[in-house]
Amino acid sequence: MKSIPCLRRSASTLALVTTALALVSCSTITPPPAKMHTFEARNHQFLIDGQPTVIASGEMHFGRVQPEDWDLRIKQAKAMGLNTVCFYLFWNQVETQEGKFTFTGMTDVRRVLKLCQDNGMWAILRPGPYCCAEIEYGGIPSWTLKYPEVKIRTNDPKYVEWSRKYLEQVYRQVGDLQVTKGGPLLMVQVENEYGIIANGNIDYMKSLTQVFKDVGFDVPLFTCDPTTPIWGNAALRVPGLMYGRNGLKTDQAFQQSAAGIGDFPVFVPEVYTAWFSGWGEAIATRNSTIPQITSWTNYLLDHNYSFNLYVFFGGTNYGFSNGCNQYLPVQTSYDYSAPIDEAGRTTEKYRVLRDLLGTRLKATLPPVPPDPAVIELPAIAFTEKEPLLTTLPTKPTQVSDKPISMENLGQDYGFVLYRKKFPAGLKGTLELKKAMDYTVVMVNGRTVAKAFVGYGPASSKVALNESGPVTLDLLVYNLGRISVPVSAETQARASKGLIGGAFLDGTELTGWENYSLPMADGARFKASDAPQTGPTLYRATFNVAKLGGTFLDLRNWSFGVVWVNGHNLGRFWDHGGVRSLFVPSQWLKQGENEIVVLELHDAPKVPEITGGTKIIEEKAVAFAVKLDVANP
Repeated sequence: MKSIPCLRRSASTLALVTTALALVSCSTITPPPAKMHTFEARNHQFLIDGQPTVIASGEMHFGRVQPEDWDLRIKQAKAMGLNTVCFYLFWNQVETQEGKFTFTGMTDVRRVLKLCQDNGMWAILRPGPYCCAEIEYGGIPSWTLKYPEVKIRTNDPKYVEWSRKYLEQVYRQVGDLQVTKGGPLLMVQVENEYGIIANGNIDYMKSLTQVFKDVGFDVPLFTCDPTTPIWGNAALRVPGLMYGRNGLKTDQAFQQSAAGIGDFPVFVPEVYTAWFSGWGEAIATRNSTIPQITSWTNYLLDHNYSFNLYVFFGGTNYGFSNGCNQYLPVQTSYDYSAPIDEAGRTTEKYRVLRDLLGTRLKATLPPVPPDPAVIELPAIAFTEKEPLLTTLPTKPTQVSDKPISMENLGQDYGFVLYRKKFPAGLKGTLELKKAMDYTVVMVNGRTVAKAFVGYGPASSKVALNESGPVTLDLLVYNLGRISVPVSAETQARASKGLIGGAFLDGTELTGWENYSLPMADGARFKASDAPQTGPTLYRATFNVAKLGGTFLDLRNWSFGVVWVNGHNLGRFWDHGGVRSLFVPSQWLKQGENEIVVLELHDAPKVPEITGGTKIIEEKAVAFAVKLDVANP
């Protein structure tokens, strides 16, 4: 082990390092038997049943991995040399409608913790209420936007009460699975990176920490922050709450963080195995190389710091679940260059980390489980199509003077179509105000413009000169609510739809038909001979003899969504570095399968799709405007 320079460190810092050095011989965690345990975080060390312990954790997320694969992922984590699995649980996937909580399928948190225990692994839970994680609205439910007077991530009594109700439900699922009650759950995270928006006010964090205690959590509670004022000012800490420093990888970072860490052990909740990728961007390479992650891991092990690999498996932003960095939507693939790839296969990074952890922790590791099957699909030819407009309900969801937001239509994701008729024709400059996020402008079913902040402000102004009668349709597509930074100051930006209305030569247009189109499982489909002049649905069937995951090749297509057997795979876009969509094996069936594609732009040159065994990467097409900024 490398010697650690201790010059110019405070007495408390020296004690922390000295303790860490003494822990090297006991850094391997004993699998958790089904009995009562004690778990403490004090005196600069973690203690399980009084024994000094180092946590070596890896993270995966509810909603991004199929529940049928949880057991395999946990086994893969153990075989890589990890002893703990960390999970983000997203509030907006649990409480999709206000007051209705679901802990089944992809959100069955109780089952996944039991699987950890069955596999001899400890667990960490990060339930938010705000998570970030590049997930839609950082995990906050979209229904909260119906209450703009309630300020999120603040001490607003209503927001704290919403959080309490959610956390009470989480506790009912996992309370008896805490380590203090014989379960595998070691720690629970309170909020996430609040220091970024705190501005020195920690009243909310004090209230939320008390909520976690009040609902019943008695394991150590922690939070995490990157480089924020908390680390240089111990007065900004919530008493009794452990602070983890995201991204800590150097002695300098440790010295900056020592005051914030205090008497607690060093814990790095996010050791990045790479980075996320936004639309219009190439696949991210930040932190992604094997030398980078092995150097970082070795540094942490040299100092005996506990850590969590973010992420050891990334998976997929299925459906419309991706978040947005400022105005930059995150791509559907969340492969993240993780040790386990999007299809669930171990990678070279996995194998190198397995060798490193096994050696450094002096652990005898179980065999690596076999990789899941990944299959090829021959070309699927699309012979049926139908314009999206012909699938509209016979009546609008609501008729209103001004356009209604997605949330006030009772809708979370997908599309809203705003329709207005002009019997005498339509002439002038149409201007869209705060169309969130992407708008296809159609006249009598024909696409005449596409408006998006990434195309620049000119795209929101459309010159029209159409003789009557004219039906104007504005199809507004939610590309993902802001996931960072999320605060009371940014919550208005999270509302979706034609928020600011539409104007013709400066006069606001009124009298709209509002059609709610969540399209979670596709749309009603009736084949049509009509040519594609606007957004169009394509349908085909294909046969599968042997089940396995597959990567659909979308390079023939431009911009839209794909459903397989009614399951929403997510968004494809020719602006992205990834041009494939992953189909998990669980969403396929032996024999005949159905695939539906919504193409929002031009008709595909070749209306077909193949399935392959690898992620398809292409050179990304950048947008005209930089989107990961506050004011693009």
